[in-house]
Amino acid sequence: MARWLAFFAECDFRVEYKPGRLNVVADALSRRPDYAAKTADGNRIGVESVSASSLTLIGDVKAAYASAADTKQFLSYISAPSDEERRKLAPHLRAPQWTTM
Repeated sequence: MARWLAFFAECDFRVEYKPGRLNVVADALSRRPDYAAKTADGNRIGVESVSASSLTLIGDVKAAYASAADTKQFLSYISAPSDEERRKLAPHLRAPQWTTM
């Protein structure tokens, strides 16, 4: 609370009390259906979805990486980074964003 007081101390504002029916904004916010208290129904059964990556898909992606010329060069470089390996890379693979992974 002290943090908020310090934050609002810099602002020029006035707190004004609005009783009951005059405070329609607060009333509207408190009646929003998405803010309504949700009651648990003991008889309700929920369904959860589960997704798992396919091992064949992962293998296919690895095989595609291994067969592409650019990725072969790049994988060789990141597995054992050295100046010599970096010089072997194609110019577009020597860009700074790729060498700091």
